[in-house]
Amino acid sequence: MHAINKLTGEQFEIFLEKILHKIGFDSIERTRLSGDFGADLIASRDGKKFCIQAKRYNRPVGNKAVQEVFSSMPIYKADSCMVISNQEFTNAAKKQALECKCILFGRKELQALLNDNFLNFNELINFLCNEEISKFKISNNQLIDAYFSLKKELSTAVRIEDMESLGLYSSSVYRRRWGSWNSFLKSIDEPVTQEKSIKKDVLLDEFRRVQKLLGKVPTRSEMSKHANFSVSTFERSFGSWNKVIESVGGKVNKKNNIPKNSFIVEFKRVKQLLGHTPSSAEMSKHGSVAPSSYKRIWGSWSEFLKESGEPYQKRNISDEELVMEYLKLKKLLKKTSLTQKDMNEFGKYSSSVYERRYGNWNKFLNTIGDKLNLRTDISKEELINEYFRIKAELGKIRLSANDIKLNSTFSLSAYLNKFRTWNEFLREINEIN
Repeated sequence: MHAINKLTGEQFEIFLEKILHKIGFDSIERTRLSGDFGADLIASRDGKKFCIQAKRYNRPVGNKAVQEVFSSMPIYKADSCMVISNQEFTNAAKKQALECKCILFGRKELQALLNDNFLNFNELINFLCNEEISKFKISNNQLIDAYFSLKKELSTAVRIEDMESLGLYSSSVYRRRWGSWNSFLKSIDEPVTQEKSIKKDVLLDEFRRVQKLLGKVPTRSEMSKHANFSVSTFERSFGSWNKVIESVGGKVNKKNNIPKNSFIVEFKRVKQLLGHTPSSAEMSKHGSVAPSSYKRIWGSWSEFLKESGEPYQKRNISDEELVMEYLKLKKLLKKTSLTQKDMNEFGKYSSSVYERRYGNWNKFLNTIGDKLNLRTDISKEELINEYFRIKAELGKIRLSANDIKLNSTFSLSAYLNKFRTWNEFLREINEIN
């Protein structure tokens, strides 16, 4: 996905044209770059004609893309429509797609498509080059050969600082190509850098490199995106992020001095980015101001939303309101019963609201006489495969029990019934000792 993220919008369209042909689509045409009426590609498969909008984004795709490609169908006399993106879709986009039967092909589906058609990262790069979609002046093989040449010279594993001072190419070339130094090491089956042992001087040099790259003191999120070491590595070494900034003579950003209006401006920016009112968790992920700062000034996240005139999740939600919202969503999704994942993706209230009120999800279903999401024949293998599917989808090193609750087709209790505790399950699959 890192290679795909580096493509321009036009290159992404060309890539999709080639890959769609590779998996069985025919009569593929790219529309004009302007005046395309909402469709970037027109393609056919199994006698059906599709209007396709390609979105090479760096943020979740909103419902505007769905509306545009849907409205292009009569113009191109298509049978169906889809949006293909390197990112996921906002809840508004998903709801819109359900209503107009638009196919959403997001990051996880695209990743699966890449896995099915390319053996490894190098093969994908070669495909992009051979099809003249994208050019790389330095080949992957050249970078890998340079690494092993330096390793042979040093008679030990090459650290990032070794590559900076002694290597043929800068470590930033590897980071841009593979996403991070450790991702490069993993791709060639080399042991990853043990970040706990990195000296402060090396970390400060890396901080200054990113600072020079951006032309300003980087934020935690910017450092996470551009640095070769994780933010937690800096914080472990220096004690806090502010102390890292102070160590290079930077000015610490005192959140207490931020005017109220700046909080609101940042909130609106994240809202526009996501296409819906962000939750405090989404604000923490996408915003430059932590939700705790909003809570310190307004008392709570809900109070901030209330004062801003935004919809917010009331704490005194009635049982009737919870049940009606469940039944409304069940009808919209045309399902016999909903999972926690359905509720978290499309519902007005998260599944945790129901769990706090009724004890757990299945007790809620039992209360309203709905079909319980219980299977007694779930095997350990199914649960383990589901764990690793979600892990790949989220790109995490290790999943928490809450990740399973929010993303799994199986309930957390299914894991606990088989493995007794969450830690026992993690030990079973060698995720922890």
